[in-house]
Amino acid sequence: MLKKDPLKQKRIFIGFNSAGAAGIYAFTRTLKRRGYQIDFYGMEKTHFAMPVDFLLKFSNNPLKSFFQRLSYFFKILPRYDIWHFNFMEAFFFYPLNLLILKLWGKKIVITFRGFDVQTDLEFLTKSIYSKVPSHKWPEYYRLLFLQKKSWHNLLKKIRRRIFLWLADKVILIGPFLAGQVTRYDKIIPFARNLKEKENYPRSKSKTRITVLHVPTDPIAKGTSEITRVFKDLAQKYPEHSFQILPKMPREKLLQEIAKADIIVDQIIVGWYGGQAVEAMAKGKIVMAFLNPTYLQLVSFGQKIPIWNTNASSFSHDLETLIKVFPLIKDEWQKKSWEFVKKYHKDKKIASQYLKIYQSCYE
Repeated sequence: MLKKDPLKQKRIFIGFNSAGAAGIYAFTRTLKRRGYQIDFYGMEKTHFAMPVDFLLKFSNNPLKSFFQRLSYFFKILPRYDIWHFNFMEAFFFYPLNLLILKLWGKKIVITFRGFDVQTDLEFLTKSIYSKVPSHKWPEYYRLLFLQKKSWHNLLKKIRRRIFLWLADKVILIGPFLAGQVTRYDKIIPFARNLKEKENYPRSKSKTRITVLHVPTDPIAKGTSEITRVFKDLAQKYPEHSFQILPKMPREKLLQEIAKADIIVDQIIVGWYGGQAVEAMAKGKIVMAFLNPTYLQLVSFGQKIPIWNTNASSFSHDLETLIKVFPLIKDEWQKKSWEFVKKYHKDKKIASQYLKIYQSCYE
């Protein structure tokens, strides 16, 4: 006789991260199909117009918004047993919000995703700056690096510590965040529903290469440097296309990725994001800076099919890739697809989060 899963008697709240909505939506659909009571909440809007189970919109007046959030929170408080927050977003004044949950005996799970825990450019070590003369860095990056001890960063660190203190389980979306937290239970990558990747038009040109960058976070991704390099290479290689696109609905973004050949994710942060996963799922060659230290923190670190680059070598690396692209594209397409299927498939990520939820009661 099969043993019943007691977690199916619990209800799970998950919210509110906008940028990571695609991955959250993918693994929560899987858990819903398995019979778990899990609801994904969005706040105000989601990037790329991603769907959620409940999209909450409150007043633009700060005081009125506070009481609306407070009222809604207490309305649904008895409904959920596990409260899973992303990007350190809560309904209202977060210490009080979390404390109320603890007093009610609720389980709290937090997934850290990026700039919620990083203070500006603290992921950049001083050794990187010593190797690259300051005049070669965009001025904005340099100023942010010098302002690490600002009041804004102090508040972010306090927020981070309170979430860490009150959370039952702590998840990181990638190893690039390990240096900013005092503890974490597991690194769980982005989830993607791979079925939706199959029927998009692919690039048909044999000679024209399309290089694409969509700056979801221009600072972290190094968009200003990527833009400069694109302009230089567009003059040198007019037969190819170098595109930087604005944010757009996810369906249109997937179509643009499918028509491109090379996707530039980021050249600063040291890890790859959800957009890179989308591109790899379509067999595209992704360029990104992968910090060697981070590669050691995950079991698949040496298997990631990404063309490694960084801010100082990006121009040379992209030019090299353009030259060898016709020789490697077919093999790379297969490697990319297999990697995403093995490490980012929604069913696999759902199982990992399920274990986290179950461990809250062990």
